[in-house]
Amino acid sequence: MIDQQQKLNDAWLGIEVDENKLFNPMDFVFDDEDKDKLLERLAWLMMRPEYFSFVCKYILNIELSPFQALILYELWNRKFPMLIGSRGMGKSFLLSVYPLLRALFMPRRKIIVVGAAFRQSKVLFEYMDTIWKNAPILRDLCGSNSGPRRDVDRCVMHIGQSTITCLPLGDGSKIRGQRANDIIADEFASIPRDIFENVVAGFAAVAASPIEKVKQKAKNKKAKELGLDLNSGAGNEDMQKSNQIILSGTAYYDFNHFADYWRRYAKIIKSGGQAFKLQEVFGGDVPDDFDWNEYSVIRMAVDQLPDGFMDEGQIARAKATIHSGIYNMEYGACFTTDSQGFFKRSLLESCIASPDKPITLPSGEVTFEAQLKGSPDRKYIFGVDPASEVDNFSIVVLELHGDHRRIVHCWTTNRQQHKDKLKSKLVDEDDFYSYCAKKIRQLMKVFPCAEIALDAQGGGIAVMEALHDKDKIGEGEVAIWPTIDDKEKDTDDKSGLHILKLCQFARADWLAEANHGLRKDFEDKVMLLPFFDSASIGLSIEEDKVAGRKYDTLEDCVMEIEELKDELSMIVMTQTSTGRERWDTPEVKVAAGKKSRLRKDRYSSLIMANMSARALLVEKEIIEYGAIGGFAVSEGEKKPNNDKMFYGPSWFTEKMQNIY
Repeated sequence: MIDQQQKLNDAWLGIEVDENKLFNPMDFVFDDEDKDKLLERLAWLMMRPEYFSFVCKYILNIELSPFQALILYELWNRKFPMLIGSRGMGKSFLLSVYPLLRALFMPRRKIIVVGAAFRQSKVLFEYMDTIWKNAPILRDLCGSNSGPRRDVDRCVMHIGQSTITCLPLGDGSKIRGQRANDIIADEFASIPRDIFENVVAGFAAVAASPIEKVKQKAKNKKAKELGLDLNSGAGNEDMQKSNQIILSGTAYYDFNHFADYWRRYAKIIKSGGQAFKLQEVFGGDVPDDFDWNEYSVIRMAVDQLPDGFMDEGQIARAKATIHSGIYNMEYGACFTTDSQGFFKRSLLESCIASPDKPITLPSGEVTFEAQLKGSPDRKYIFGVDPASEVDNFSIVVLELHGDHRRIVHCWTTNRQQHKDKLKSKLVDEDDFYSYCAKKIRQLMKVFPCAEIALDAQGGGIAVMEALHDKDKIGEGEVAIWPTIDDKEKDTDDKSGLHILKLCQFARADWLAEANHGLRKDFEDKVMLLPFFDSASIGLSIEEDKVAGRKYDTLEDCVMEIEELKDELSMIVMTQTSTGRERWDTPEVKVAAGKKSRLRKDRYSSLIMANMSARALLVEKEIIEYGAIGGFAVSEGEKKPNNDKMFYGPSWFTEKMQNIY
């Protein structure tokens, strides 16, 4: 009988059973009749997917929740499973456990893990590495040649005779020709459809055991001719020997290819194998060997997880957001049609200048990618949002063109990241704002800067001071000061670059113009976003290796711009009690009933940079200076027939009026 204490200890499993109906599989293992086959029976038991919880606990030294064990069971028994899960449910953990089991129980198995960015597949590898280090029995079973191996362009885990390889996707050229028995495509929404279909899916095109497969096919064909049934008893064992492709990730927007795959999988499963329904899926005849049972969709929303599995404060925060669509996508495992914010996600996606869908402008077709270095023939605008104590310090770089502007670079940091880099001796600036100012100067060397738009509040003053502090100016550098405009300032006569445009976020009229202007620029395709360039990410690995670059990589830049798009999608417009428009991220609840807001640092940098670019464009359109008779006047304008001899800010012209 199970005592009360045991019942309490097992309560977390959420399983109520009749004690009299319990079956202990170890009774089979320790059968007194045949002790010589004990190890054989134990091995057989462990290889059964219904007992993976046992294997994980005693071999991998990890404990699974029942829902995790069920997911592993479903993954094991399907050829084409799809896992869509709530953020935080542990997809990455499960997708690291699964290939370890696959490699352990299937000798000479080749498993490949891919993500759009190398960092995504490396997350899974780090989980596997941790499990390996904490599982002495697993290490003993695998032998001395097993374990993790890291290289610049791949990470490999050797488990006995099997290998698990985590690869950077790139443009597919470097990994084309790879062969695999199992493919795990993580964060599938971010993997370009064409690269997945043309390259990745081809990894598993060759049968796991080609000769055996040919023999079996011929055998089945002959059996059919003879009226024999060879399929009874095959089932899962045959499926386990087949190659497998797993699609996984958090749900995304409905117009993404991940949603297309999900809809197709769902139709296949709902068909129940009925021929006419499958014909609708295929748009015609169904392949002879097609088996609808090979497909599976596993959806785990946050409310399906056990109580206590997720941080309650985080869930409360997410539930409190105005964006029900985003909540359903991130935590409800539902694909959503569009964002509900001021900047619609569909609008942002329409501004991505990709090779397959270039943006057509009067100047021609535009396609571009994120950059670590600009062109000396172009001018750039920096938008800088200085960090508070807990927020990110953010820089967005715009590249100016005649009829449009391009978001080409994004960089963020925070105080904790700065501390970590100091500890690792990756940076040598102790002061946070001095470190950030140094980064601005570094970017100015590779992006010819016409103007820096900076929030005048918060840490903006500290950044401004660091940019002209003589003790922080390196050799060959000059001080950076606020721009010279109609309002006289005591910095106007300072030597250096007067390119610092201070923005007033507290002004409601400025904020309204900035937000409406940015949305209008997106709508008119004046503001454009780079395409997600997998090729560049792949090539950046080699570039970073040559340059010795350990951080601030091209991959980091691409991911920062993706975060920028997410922030833009969450911006909502509300009205204050006085009727003024207000732009902000949704209000959320955090621990102890306190209220907070999601971060929007990248968005803030962008609207500042765009306002600066808009102002420069207006100035350029209105004032094209030329020399007529030694006086500065606008092109096409006659020499003024008055006493004005100088043009410029009023404080300057008034003082110079009667100098002669």
